[in-house]
Amino acid sequence: MLMETKRLFLRELTEKDAAFVLKLVTQPSFIANIGDKGVTNEAQAKQHIKEKYLNQYREYGFGLYGVILKSNETLIGVSGLVSRPDFEVPDLGYAFLDEYCGCGYATEAGLSVLDYASTNLGIAAPIALTSPTNTASQNVLAKLGFKYLKQSTLNGQELPSNLYQYSPN
Repeated sequence: MLMETKRLFLRELTEKDAAFVLKLVTQPSFIANIGDKGVTNEAQAKQHIKEKYLNQYREYGFGLYGVILKSNETLIGVSGLVSRPDFEVPDLGYAFLDEYCGCGYATEAGLSVLDYASTNLGIAAPIALTSPTNTASQNVLAKLGFKYLKQSTLNGQELPSNLYQYSPN
């Protein structure tokens, strides 16, 4: 395990997590708030893991990690850092299966990722992005110490995102 909190473990995802990733990225809430990744089956989910998760681990030494409940070892979401060509610093990203939202897991995992980023990667001030209508995610970012900066439209996206900067003090 890469990180551990009171209730969670965080680890790198593998191609064996394809069924979970398929379920996560095809949830209507994921598509509405993050976007349609075009993943419709487990083979595509494996390819998505290779391209979007494993490549980030190899290229940058970080990425989105699987979030696992300690109590029953269930994979419930992802949380970690994402490198984007639009920004000089990585952004904190997270997504959870709907049945595990509202339990504080995004905040708990996010705090662990922020600590890991600062302590092990020298990344003290990541950014974060949300859709302007995703108030649940905006609330998580506020709890974590992120401050709203502005709306920004990323390359290749039609709609703007809210841009935040980590500023815990």
